[in-house]
Amino acid sequence: MSKVKFLFSSLFIAALLFSGLDYAQAQTRAEAVDSFNEAQDLLRANNFADALVKFQETRSLAQAAGSDADDIRERAESQIPGTQVRIAQAAYQSRDFARSVEEFDKAADLADEFGNSQVAQQVRGNVLVVLLQWGNTEYNNNNNDRAEEIYRMALDRNENYPNPYYQLGLIERRRGNLDQALQYFDTAINLALGQNRQSVAESAEGAARDFLTFRGSTLIEEGNNRRAIELLTRSLEYDTNHANTYYRLSEAHNQLGNWSDAISNANRALELEQGGQVARAKIYFELGTAYMNQNNESQACAAFKSASVGSFRAAAEHHLEHDLDCP
Repeated sequence: MSKVKFLFSSLFIAALLFSGLDYAQAQTRAEAVDSFNEAQDLLRANNFADALVKFQETRSLAQAAGSDADDIRERAESQIPGTQVRIAQAAYQSRDFARSVEEFDKAADLADEFGNSQVAQQVRGNVLVVLLQWGNTEYNNNNNDRAEEIYRMALDRNENYPNPYYQLGLIERRRGNLDQALQYFDTAINLALGQNRQSVAESAEGAARDFLTFRGSTLIEEGNNRRAIELLTRSLEYDTNHANTYYRLSEAHNQLGNWSDAISNANRALELEQGGQVARAKIYFELGTAYMNQNNESQACAAFKSASVGSFRAAAEHHLEHDLDCP
């Protein structure tokens, strides 16, 4: 064979090879397009698991097709993290919290893999919400130890997340641990205020206030009025406008014979109390008791008359009839 014929044959064979390669790439692109469309159909049918597999298959086909299918690959990659999120959301809606956390973690990893840091951040925020709801479910079922474990899982991911601290405070309140509960509530308040999450801060403040007021009330019943005043005064650090706290302070001061303090706290309680006559009767009774012991009969008579309703009627009328000279 002459050199010319040999060269011609070589070029012809090379042309056939390149032609075959172009055909194969075109065929792979077409397969990638078909695969992408199938994935979209599965996604619209809410068949998320199969859609995810198909999008991943599309990506592999597009990669095999080379740069000619970059657009298909990019479209598949943009769909993969979101489809994984739909799987995680479905698990959450079925209250399979453990699986939901696992699936959200996969979604975040996929978003990182494909360079979508914003989606990854959002997804990791979703995991915190799932963990919080999971912990709340266990808490509401009185599974305190398990709830605590889950809240700590959330804090392991984000130690500045205020909600789990608030919930841990509720657990310690349920266990009767005052100091530990207040420590958690304080942390929740400080973090929430720093993040402009007012509702969380208010919930924690209210929980701390109520726990201190409850413990103060219990101490009054036990006769430990000085310690009760300490806790009730501390309660005012969380809420200076709580009528029941001032009422309990008035009660404790009356038990100790601090008539002026009892009067000032009772008057403040009356200013804040939004209930009707029955709700205000107990406050008027403490006010009447303090005025009576100060020998201020006119004020005592007026207070006991206002207290003469509901469960305080008998005691108030007894003072009016036997201890005071009321007009």
